[in-house]
Amino acid sequence: MDMIFKAILFFHITVGTLSLITFWIPVFTKKGGNIHVRVGKAYVLLMWMVVISAALLCMLRTIQGHYLIASFLGFLALITAEPLWYAIVILKHKKDVPLSVLKIRKVLLTSTVVIGAALVVWSLILGLQGQAILLLIFGCLGLTNIPLALKSYEQANESANWLMDHIEGMIGTGIAAYTAFLAFGGSRFLSDIFSGPLMAIPWIIPTIVGVITIKVMKKKMAKQTVAV
Repeated sequence: MDMIFKAILFFHITVGTLSLITFWIPVFTKKGGNIHVRVGKAYVLLMWMVVISAALLCMLRTIQGHYLIASFLGFLALITAEPLWYAIVILKHKKDVPLSVLKIRKVLLTSTVVIGAALVVWSLILGLQGQAILLLIFGCLGLTNIPLALKSYEQANESANWLMDHIEGMIGTGIAAYTAFLAFGGSRFLSDIFSGPLMAIPWIIPTIVGVITIKVMKKKMAKQTVAV
């Protein structure tokens, strides 16, 4: 069992690292261009590998009785899979999003909210000590989906902007990936700078950067629409 866990963990770290590097190429290349599309497809494939390996690690950790880290890995897989899946599906349907897609998304979003709330409560019960802070950070990420989860199917369809939804979804996967990296691999390098409760600072940075990036891109797209 331990050998299997180490093998999957090595695979997870490898594809995760590649996805962190690949993420930036579609961001800074021409949207819809050859490089953007090809590298974007590679990034999506890598992220699905990250999601699947995280889910497998979650199951193995659960079997081993490490429930806290298993919960984190399982939730990481969920909050990465939802925006990744919708960002690809929305490209296919664009303005005509089927009700079946909206229903699936609502289930996924509601799941992130409910489980996110549970993780926040669990982290408070544990006194926000050690890895419990991870539960708080990722639980709060899940709670940010509340407005989307509460939308009716009609509202969701009317407010859908396929291009912006695609961009937000992809940036959302980047937020999850970089938060996980800074929480685990990056913590070794940042432990000398941030310690105790301050260790949560680098874990929050990807969310802040992601939200700012989304707002900037929305304003840019709004200006382009007005210009047209």
